[in-house]
Amino acid sequence: MTRLTVCLLLLGCLLQVSGNCGASASCWDDDLRLAKLESLVEHLQKQVADLTATRVKTEAELQITQDMAKSALSGCSSSWTLKRTQILFPNLEKLSLHQTTPTYVETLPTPLPNTTRAVIVQVFCNFWNSGGHAYLNVDIQQDGNEEGGVASVENTHYAVYANTFYYEVLVPWDGDISDRLKFAVKSSYQTGGANNWYRLRVVGYIMG
Repeated sequence: MTRLTVCLLLLGCLLQVSGNCGASASCWDDDLRLAKLESLVEHLQKQVADLTATRVKTEAELQITQDMAKSALSGCSSSWTLKRTQILFPNLEKLSLHQTTPTYVETLPTPLPNTTRAVIVQVFCNFWNSGGHAYLNVDIQQDGNEEGGVASVENTHYAVYANTFYYEVLVPWDGDISDRLKFAVKSSYQTGGANNWYRLRVVGYIMG
């Protein structure tokens, strides 16, 4: 069988396979477009599958995070409560210190609730002349509560005629340690007469 005969036979087979399309160029273009479309669909299906897997993983991680947050919040269900009071210390009602640095340890007259987390200390300054000084720097903390830390206050008033100054500080508190407050004066300077003085009181506490 000659090569020409073989070629003619192959051409006949191709024509039969092509059916109604025949050997026209448009038929081959349609087949090519169909193949490209099938390839694109397969690629998109793979992308959708990857995105679905990522979404499932993200939702699982989000659920774990939400569960952890709910667990943490359930362990912090207690609320903070502020209570006002007035606890006076005779030694600290009218402090007029000049270049001295005493330390005062004062016992609370009645125990605070076991849930107390901080006490509120009032710092009040009475200044009653135009040319004097009223300086007072003091560290305040629960006696023995080294871990809770110190509330440090600094006050410098000079040549202020007939004024008062007032603010409050929080002092960490642990009822298992002691029922005493320590006031350690770091520096003091007072001139201008007996009407220049400071007052330190407990005016409240926070429970939690």
